[in-house]
Amino acid sequence: MQIDIIPHQSIWLDNFERLKEQLQDILSVASDKILHVGSTSIPRLWAKPILDIDIVIEDRSLLTALIAKLEKAGYEYRGDQGVPGRFAFRQRSTQVPLTQAKKIWQAHHLYACFADALALKNHILFKEALLNNPILIDQYNQLKRSLVDEANITREEYTKRKTTFILSVLSQSGLTQEELKEIEAANR
Repeated sequence: MQIDIIPHQSIWLDNFERLKEQLQDILSVASDKILHVGSTSIPRLWAKPILDIDIVIEDRSLLTALIAKLEKAGYEYRGDQGVPGRFAFRQRSTQVPLTQAKKIWQAHHLYACFADALALKNHILFKEALLNNPILIDQYNQLKRSLVDEANITREEYTKRKTTFILSVLSQSGLTQEELKEIEAANR
């Protein structure tokens, strides 16, 4: 399976901002509770052109209502997919989230995360580490580009080998060995 990554595009940040505004309207949540995470959120980082978005849930009792609102907006609820405290949603089409104007949105992975979820902590700490250290961005770019250049690399192998790098970065970010093992298990 071909894995395509491209140089960072500034439009990704703009596309996230438009999606964030739409999600705020759908969910009635504060803008600081909708986060752009993952490779598309980091300038200079090569990435698959798919945004990763985390919605932070402070009150666990609101999850059911949030799921209903996102399903009404056209998302398919996918459950926690084996990652505690993180709930995945899939775009059913490029018009999701649905608008009267039938707007076309950039492809994105949408997650609702409990505020204390390790998955959220992982996303935030890794992003902060890269933003604060351009050398890490260069190293991660080199790894990702070398992986996609390998003939016949599977998506699973690509993820596994990226996870090794991610864990090495996160090990310097104050996570415990237990938390690192949990992150590794979630990415297999």
